[in-house]
Amino acid sequence: MTYIQQNKNQYGAFGEQLTTHKTPVVQIANKYQIDPANLNDLETFEATGGAADNNANLFRCQTGTSVGGYGVIRSLETLNYRAGQGIECQITAAFTTGVALSLQFAGMFNISETLAFGYDGVYFSTLHSYGGNAEVQLIDVTVTGAGSCTVTLDGDAFAIPVTNSTIQTNAFELKEGLEGDATLSGKWRFEQIDGTVYCIAKSVGDKTGTMSITGGVTATITEKTAGVAKTDNHTKSSSWNVTTTPFTGFDPTKLNVYKIQFGYLGIANINYFIYDPNKGSYVLVHQIEWANANVITHLGQPNLKAGWTSASLGASGTNLTVQGASASIMLEGDEVIKNNTFADENTVSSIGTSLVSLITIKNRTVYGDRYNLGKVIPLTVSVNNDHTKGAIIEIFRNATEGGTTNFQFEDEYNSIVSVDKAGTTITGGVLIDAFTVESGGTKELDLSVLNTELLPDSTFTVAAKTIQGSGAEMTTTIAWKEIK
Repeated sequence: MTYIQQNKNQYGAFGEQLTTHKTPVVQIANKYQIDPANLNDLETFEATGGAADNNANLFRCQTGTSVGGYGVIRSLETLNYRAGQGIECQITAAFTTGVALSLQFAGMFNISETLAFGYDGVYFSTLHSYGGNAEVQLIDVTVTGAGSCTVTLDGDAFAIPVTNSTIQTNAFELKEGLEGDATLSGKWRFEQIDGTVYCIAKSVGDKTGTMSITGGVTATITEKTAGVAKTDNHTKSSSWNVTTTPFTGFDPTKLNVYKIQFGYLGIANINYFIYDPNKGSYVLVHQIEWANANVITHLGQPNLKAGWTSASLGASGTNLTVQGASASIMLEGDEVIKNNTFADENTVSSIGTSLVSLITIKNRTVYGDRYNLGKVIPLTVSVNNDHTKGAIIEIFRNATEGGTTNFQFEDEYNSIVSVDKAGTTITGGVLIDAFTVESGGTKELDLSVLNTELLPDSTFTVAAKTIQGSGAEMTTTIAWKEIK
């Protein structure tokens, strides 16, 4: 076959010729044939006989044969939109020929938005879903109490024992109890900040069942954010507005490479491309033009992950399989983070030879009125050891704190971090750095060399113990940047 030389100029999402590089932000590939459930850069979801696994070096999502079955594999990393810069996703995928009442796709998505290629039922399509909201309910403890507290969320009830302590402790007990119930934790995520428990649904749409809290404590449950279903703007291939045939012999059941490019600013075009192996370049097949035609943005939340989904929406009997080798999301230009630096400090007394927490920062699950998809980047940490013996400092990601944690907002409206200074012993987690501080000394560590990112619901703990003796007092400070 003769290779046809193409125009190699690259154009950005806003139509400008690209003279700079693209910055990779999300990059996932199954090069080592490892089950994606065991990889810390991926999220997997499966239910009702569906599966999310691997087939040799391909990621694989399957519905199984039951109604409601699904499998999802997506990046844990998120591309965080930066105003005025285009975004581009490239992904490989092969699909099962579609059946009614099902959905298969590969591309960019989060809980409320989707930009992808795949089967919308029986039609191979470009997919565009937008404007969904996950419901948020707030449980506010106002007077502490003891006994059994029954929390009902969307009709599902669970009894949780509480102690007569503080409202913050009661909120912690409620959060722990809710997370421990399989039914509720399967449908909601929970976060305690001060005397409030944030309950955010794992699916979009209005939750109309009973919401209540009775017994044990004096508390209220109120709706912070009403759930809203997504709007679907899918276009089947026979209706694509640029070309309905990307190349002769195109077969979506075989592995192909797809590209989706959009310039946000709320309304810039969304472009869908398919790679033509005969020409060695992408072919634009469909374009969504939003400017000058709408009064809402084409995405409600433009912070997106990359991955694959196969879901039964009522279909049964056919195991629908989506497979893909790798995916990336690029930012056109550099990822520049400015003016989003925060810091905090804490002092802990009576430290001995057992490891205890000095301070923990957490990337919040809820920010504003929706899922937080921002990132936290630790910059520096310093520790002062006011003791006659040396100290060992260990830094963990996602450790388990003993005692009763009490997370507080760093800045409710301007920061995505909550801070805990009440946790005690440390177990589990991933040890990412360690250093020593001499007796009576201070040491500061540049964390930026670790290039660590905290994704939503992740924690970063600075912990300490003495080499010998007890009764030490240690003070720590920590600074970080945020990408929202």
